Amino acid sequence: MKPAEAIAANPGWYHTMELAPGVVTPGQIDLRGTASKLLPADLKGKRALDVGTFDGFWAFELERRGAQTVAIDVPALEAAQWPEISRERLEARARDWDLQLGRGFKLAADALGSAVERVECPVHDLTPEVIGGAVDFVFSGAILLHLRDPVGALERIHAVLAPGGTLMVLEPVSLRRSLLRPRLASAEFQPLVTSFNWWLPNLAALKAWIAAAGFTGIERHGLHRPPSARMMRHWQAALTARTRAP
Repeated sequence: MKPAEAIAANPGWYHTMELAPGVVTPGQIDLRGTASKLLPADLKGKRALDVGTFDGFWAFELERRGAQTVAIDVPALEAAQWPEISRERLEARARDWDLQLGRGFKLAADALGSAVERVECPVHDLTPEVIGGAVDFVFSGAILLHLRDPVGALERIHAVLAPGGTLMVLEPVSLRRSLLRPRLASAEFQPLVTSFNWWLPNLAALKAWIAAAGFTGIERHGLHRPPSARMMRHWQAALTARTRAP
């Protein structure tokens, strides 16, 4: 299938990706400029994991930098941790819009000639065995706000990282809470005001979640606001952390 045909075959692209020169998916968020600022230029010899891959943008970027890459996601949209108060409406919308999780990933992988392995696994079920062993680098992008238990998810990520491995998180944060209470870890509980989200942390809370999961050496790598659909137009904080070296 030609790249232009692949784009037409998926009515619900989430990620903006260039599948061939000048052939770009009509995604809801364009992270291309953000990836070039954040990801290491060279990941050759590393094994990497993309958590919550959706259409695969970050997985393909990790692969493009030389990493042997595996990506995980839930098996279907209905398996996402949507707040129960919104679930019926969101499931109906997914059916009406013909949204299928994994379809965009497969079409993009075929168009790009990618060897990324996509594994159906909720992050809370993540183990080294599920993904074929430990990894050296994990990318987690805009996932924690959609989870009831973000620290539990980070603990499972920690369990699959090799000693001295690196986690990179890119996650929406509340600038207001970050400015008003910069040292107090706090998060807005959002199921009653949004359809998809459980939490919107301030920067201190995001750091605290990562530290509570056992990571060390937490470093901030700026605030980013990638071009996106209005409902996803958040400031996102980028942080890295490590597992303890042996």
